[in-house]
Amino acid sequence: MIYSKISIRIFLILLCSFSNFNILFAQKKDNELVYNWFDKTIGKENLAVNNGKLEINYDRTLNNQNRYLTSNNYTIGSLNYDNQDYFNVNLKYDIFKDELILRPDGESDYISINLIKERIKNFKIYDRNFINLDNILPSNFLGGYYEENLLGKSFVFYVKHYKQNRELVNDNGVFVEYFYENKYIIFYKNKFNTINNKSEIVKLFPNQKTNINDFYNLNKYLKKENQLKFMENLMKYINKLIP
Repeated sequence: MIYSKISIRIFLILLCSFSNFNILFAQKKDNELVYNWFDKTIGKENLAVNNGKLEINYDRTLNNQNRYLTSNNYTIGSLNYDNQDYFNVNLKYDIFKDELILRPDGESDYISINLIKERIKNFKIYDRNFINLDNILPSNFLGGYYEENLLGKSFVFYVKHYKQNRELVNDNGVFVEYFYENKYIIFYKNKFNTINNKSEIVKLFPNQKTNINDFYNLNKYLKKENQLKFMENLMKYINKLIP
């Protein structure tokens, strides 16, 4: 039987009616404690989040490459699924297919679920918050999950993490090689805008043109070696300049 956290309030009321529990964690500020306790009580294997297709990955890669955000290993994270919050769940993010993968509680790493994207509002792993912008972005934008990288004074900076691949053939057979890529967008003045080059950034912040040019000139090496870090620093810099 699949339980919904919508019934958590009723469940708690019934429990309190037959016990002397002092449920201090039932306050709004302790929602995470309530949800974790609820999950443990009814059994995580019965939760509605355990819903989706089994993940199948037959990749043969070299040099420990993989299709995921950081590694092939699961990490503890949280997500909002069907408008319900779940904490301390085993997740990994396939940025090649743009799929969030769940390992049900108590199962081995070989049993994993591709969660239904349409039901995911956001998730958090590695202290990064990801938002599902599929039904929010204009049609000419690359959809899916975006990292909410910076909440600025007047804008939100998003990063799209993804990988492309190609086949690699050697004496041992056919392998898959992955290449990490990024795209950048910003929500500014009630509109989503791409900021994948300097001209697009200057167009959005014309009053900061001189400062932006100076930043590019002073950080050429960083831009070449780590474009993501360059963009993160640039957005923080622009945010400080904005009144």
